[in-house]
Amino acid sequence: MSKLTKKIPQALALFILVFLNACSKETGSFFTGYKNQQLTKSSENSLKSYYSRIEKKKLSMGLLRQDGGGLDTPFDEDDIVAAFEKLAFYNEYKVGQNQLLPSSEQVSLGKWQSNINISAKFGSSVSTEQKDRDLKEIDDLILVLSRASKHKIKRSKQDVNMYIIVGNQREIADLVGQISVQMSEFDPERTPIITQLPKEIHCLAMTSVSSKVSSRIESALVLIRSELPEVMRKACFHEEIAQSLGLTNDSHLARPSIFNDDDEFATLTKFDELLIRILYDDRLKTGMSRLEASELVHQIVNGLDKPL
Repeated sequence: MSKLTKKIPQALALFILVFLNACSKETGSFFTGYKNQQLTKSSENSLKSYYSRIEKKKLSMGLLRQDGGGLDTPFDEDDIVAAFEKLAFYNEYKVGQNQLLPSSEQVSLGKWQSNINISAKFGSSVSTEQKDRDLKEIDDLILVLSRASKHKIKRSKQDVNMYIIVGNQREIADLVGQISVQMSEFDPERTPIITQLPKEIHCLAMTSVSSKVSSRIESALVLIRSELPEVMRKACFHEEIAQSLGLTNDSHLARPSIFNDDDEFATLTKFDELLIRILYDDRLKTGMSRLEASELVHQIVNGLDKPL
């Protein structure tokens, strides 16, 4: 799936990496001249039908798998190393004048050092029943990510540094506006694409990176469209939250994986858990280049004989 992921240094100059989940890979023109359109109940229902058709088509093609892979998706240590280096040391997009542009630039290793405290906010378009299902999905995913990373991740109302917003276009804009009062790095006035999502973009995640401590992730914002059907919705939660931990790219070398543009998998796989485990190994430090980390990555992968 196409994604955009943003790293935002908390300084005057913003360096933004964005992860997004989209129908089309032609993301470069998504935001050019785009204006926020007034959302009506009719257009919201139209979006629900649109996404339902997409999900039905993908499922009929054997995509959006939730089985974690199997005999048809074998991998070895070389596959893990190749995928990790592509995901952790490259970004898929950069932002130029509110336009997404492909990027092949190498970046330094980024990950969280502080505990990750997550707050989920929902628009009124999300029913109580759906909200309960979404919260369970988030909680179940947090357990998997915490186990894989051995990093403290929880839902919390205090010291929040990751917000997950679920809503329609208008609700996302309103909720992001409220959050940006405390977290100015996500101010839509500075980065309009946050609240100007065309229908091709299903969900989006952004991370802000400290300008004082090289590549240390300080905060994150995850946006999920409320109109999404069950499996695509689940895929967005898994993909965007997991990628907000520091794996900022997609690659065809990652299989079986959600960090791949082909939509084959909707949920985290064993392969993905291994990648996250490697990222949060204490031997890998934030700010490391691919060259500096290369030998360590091989050592870590060679030692992956213990169960998660």
